Amino acid sequence: MSRSIRAIAAVLVLMLPAALAAQGTPLDRTHAPPVAPAPVFKVPAWTVDTLSNGARLVVVEKHDLPIVSLSIHFDGGSIQLGAKEGVSSFVGAMMREGTATRTADQLNNELALLGTNVGFGVGTESGTAGFSSLTRTFDQTIDIMMDMMLHSSFPAPALERLRTQSLAAYTRSQDVVGTIAFQVMPKLVYGDQPYGIVTNDADLKAVTRDDVANLAKALFVPANATVYVVGDMTRAMAKAKLERAFKVWPAGGQKLATSYPAAPAPGSTTIYMVDMPNKPQSEIVLAHAIPPEYSPDMARIDVADAILGGLFQSRLNLNIREVHGYSYGFNSRSSWRKGPGVELAAGAVTREKTDSSLIQAMKEIRGMTGGVPATADELVAAKNSLTLSLPSRVQSIAGISTVVSRIVDNNLPRDWWAQYIAQVNATSAADVASVSAKYMDPEHLVVVIVGDGSKISDPVRATAIAPVVVLDKTGKRMP
Repeated sequence: MSRSIRAIAAVLVLMLPAALAAQGTPLDRTHAPPVAPAPVFKVPAWTVDTLSNGARLVVVEKHDLPIVSLSIHFDGGSIQLGAKEGVSSFVGAMMREGTATRTADQLNNELALLGTNVGFGVGTESGTAGFSSLTRTFDQTIDIMMDMMLHSSFPAPALERLRTQSLAAYTRSQDVVGTIAFQVMPKLVYGDQPYGIVTNDADLKAVTRDDVANLAKALFVPANATVYVVGDMTRAMAKAKLERAFKVWPAGGQKLATSYPAAPAPGSTTIYMVDMPNKPQSEIVLAHAIPPEYSPDMARIDVADAILGGLFQSRLNLNIREVHGYSYGFNSRSSWRKGPGVELAAGAVTREKTDSSLIQAMKEIRGMTGGVPATADELVAAKNSLTLSLPSRVQSIAGISTVVSRIVDNNLPRDWWAQYIAQVNATSAADVASVSAKYMDPEHLVVVIVGDGSKISDPVRATAIAPVVVLDKTGKRMP
């Protein structure tokens, strides 16, 4: 340590008692400091209007900073439009490749000078467009966004460049046990439903420039659009600015239906194994269909999931990682969708402990159904994780947009968040056991294991947990 640093440290040590005394309260190290009151989660107020072209406008005012977030949510995605598999993955990137009047470089330069970015995306159930900007540059930014949305040129050479990148990424992913497990699992849970289809290299090769343009044209229409403006803008100002900008976006388009078939009835628990020779780890995925998002059991499922594997100190992670050291992390999550979702428990484990990890995972899942009731501490931790994190979501304009849009997009009651929090806090140990037995039934699970078959096949079969079916990487049964 240098002489100057030692001198500064000595001065700070001498100053510490005086600083503490100046605070008026001596530092008492014999007791933990009191816990501050839990923050209150309050959803900001919002207004709803209908614009001339038929799009809904939702405004949340927040004037502490001169910034505005605009996001357009389109109700529907590649499933509702019946788009070819793989097309949606190209839309967002292709819309940055130039318009009828701007090259890709010009778009990037103009947005960079404005200090912002415009993004587009298309998923299986919805589409998005949006940006965040300074209040004073809002008009310029939205004009660029509308040019991109309505006049993108979708140049074929750009598609070929993006296709090459996507195929290279796909090829790399096929050497990862986790990727293969989650590539195989959906069809086993959903069958031939759209949720069961996973994009492959043949799909990526088949996408044409017109496929991308037609999907964007069909989805990005006012009939499906809800526009969220959050930040430093009044309701009247937002409406006036959007009426001006949307003059180029005429009314029309098809209002997409949003009905989804139920998941197929689960069969008896079966282990589906995919051989990837010489892999030092195995990926284990245990899956079961759950109801659509916002079903009556949603809050109780979320609490059960947090206890099973959603938290770091959850049962799966504590057992398989902390106690046994078989994995760097074994977790669970409730994957909610507008149609039937899926409850997943998954983790990469050391190859030699694949069978042991499976045994322990099944033990914890069985315990959740009532054999090992949720403790008071587990319930408190799960509920706190789901509710006490909510206030932080409304600290930013992007977070506010997410919180409000969840209600508006799904036509939920305005007090839905309060209802959800109340349902979470009312969940009991018996509720956890009930939803676990129903939606993570150990007798009706899809179990996918991907790893070195020569090392793991016999030990896994010896567990006698369930019959073993061998699949290839695409999910087809091996002879």
